[in-house]
Amino acid sequence: MSHLTEDTDALLRRLERVWNDQDIEKIASLFTDDCVYEDFAEGAHVTGPDGVRQFAAAVYATMPDFSLTLRRIGTGPTHGVSEWTITATWQGDFEGVDRTGTRIEFSGLSMYEFEDGLIRRNSDCWDYTVLAKQMRVLPARLREFL
Repeated sequence: MSHLTEDTDALLRRLERVWNDQDIEKIASLFTDDCVYEDFAEGAHVTGPDGVRQFAAAVYATMPDFSLTLRRIGTGPTHGVSEWTITATWQGDFEGVDRTGTRIEFSGLSMYEFEDGLIRRNSDCWDYTVLAKQMRVLPARLREFL
């Protein structure tokens, strides 16, 4: 394994740790000033460290006991991937229905671009219907077809 790959492996392990520590400032510090963070299932697309801070704050607002496990990672000097699982207890509404107290677990994949020892792009992919089933709530975009 090259030194650069070891560095990007360590970067993703730090990312996992600071998400679990709920340290929004440290999360943002792992991203470049021109970063892009996107979550395809949620339709989220934020830029820059301020966007990452806002995204993380929204995650913790709905999942106050948020836990991220990176089950597998693969990195090179400029790109990487991870397979992860998130577990939490939901707080608040989901698709307009109060689901406070619902335990959730879902898995997904993330793709990364690295630049100068930081994350330039983080793209999360996961199946929204898995979460909707656990919440026992049909997403609004599907209810319109009933």
